Amino acid sequence: MLIILLVLVLSPSCNCQKIQVLIAGHMSLITALRVIFGGEPLVSYQAVPSRLGGVLSYDALMKSIRLYFPRRYEEMRSYDVIILTAPEYNLFTLQQDQWIHDAIEDGAGGINDGSVFSIQPSIHTAWAISIAARAFPNDALAVSNKGGGEAGSLAFRIVINKDYPVPIITPFVPFGVENVKCTAASRLVIPRQAAGTLAYQIGNFPALGMVPYLAVWDYGEGRAMTSGDFMGNGWFGVPGSPASNQYSPDILMNMIFHLTKRDLIDDVIAFHRVKANFMQFRTRMLVLVSLRDFIDRFGANTQVIQDEINRLEDIYRTAETLYMEHDFDGSDGIIQTGLREFTKAEVMAMREKDAALLWIYVIEWLIASSTLIISGMVLWTLMVRRRLYRSVQVTRQLI
Repeated sequence: MLIILLVLVLSPSCNCQKIQVLIAGHMSLITALRVIFGGEPLVSYQAVPSRLGGVLSYDALMKSIRLYFPRRYEEMRSYDVIILTAPEYNLFTLQQDQWIHDAIEDGAGGINDGSVFSIQPSIHTAWAISIAARAFPNDALAVSNKGGGEAGSLAFRIVINKDYPVPIITPFVPFGVENVKCTAASRLVIPRQAAGTLAYQIGNFPALGMVPYLAVWDYGEGRAMTSGDFMGNGWFGVPGSPASNQYSPDILMNMIFHLTKRDLIDDVIAFHRVKANFMQFRTRMLVLVSLRDFIDRFGANTQVIQDEINRLEDIYRTAETLYMEHDFDGSDGIIQTGLREFTKAEVMAMREKDAALLWIYVIEWLIASSTLIISGMVLWTLMVRRRLYRSVQVTRQLI
């Protein structure tokens, strides 16, 4: 019995632990992934800004890499998935490059996007000749020889390979993800001989027709994927409009499940619904906590609100546990109960806010009224009754 329990605990398909993700790349893409992972109970991430542009100077960029990139290989190996989203790979040291490669070979998952990241030779050449590039299914050197493999900012769409034997993306076909039109640049992906192709892209390479978009393979003990688009952008963008890919966060998570050798999603509707409810729960919790802090500034007793927050957090943890066990229906039932309980907590918080502000309104009214009364009395005494008025007397005769 003990042996069976140990096997279950140590099994790579166990879904009971958070997935540790290291994200290195462009700040705007990191920000998009933060939004996607922000409502994902299964993911804990560390971001490493590693591309010039925006608010980051060269010195700030190098400092962020020194501070946030793992400093020991043991720390690097503690991450389950490494996402390289358009970094300037020439900024990494040879040791960091080796660690990324070794971590994937030793069992981590890897995602790199934009193929070789840029049409700038200093960037795509640095990636193509790197050690880490060997761990990914894209033939980076072949793409680099084509000038980085960038297409113009046209419009492309995705065709999913229905014959791929592992249901990573195919479960999302009935939900119209192939009909999403992406107005964005994409990159050429040239899968290596042993790699599989999950999806193709049409539109950005008219002369080539349908070209690979998403490749995957096993490398050593680990797995890696290459996308022709950027994580958090295009087809993988944050769903911000009805025309965007509404299932991009779900697809990304199923990719991560595959890379970490966990159970894949078997009920897309339940998974999509529970993720949306988790995001709503976290958003309402942030509002409730902000309201509590606002009331606390006035010296009011916020213990009643804190008790409600603690109760809601207990509900969240219960739903989170079921979610991590892939019991999405059970998790959704618990989280919906929590969403209904929010109404009671929010009404209570608003009542406490009104009570705390009542005395402020009364004091302000008393101050304003007192000022008006005193000013009126002074004005009446000096200007109307002229009780304190004295005429000027001549003290001496002027000659």
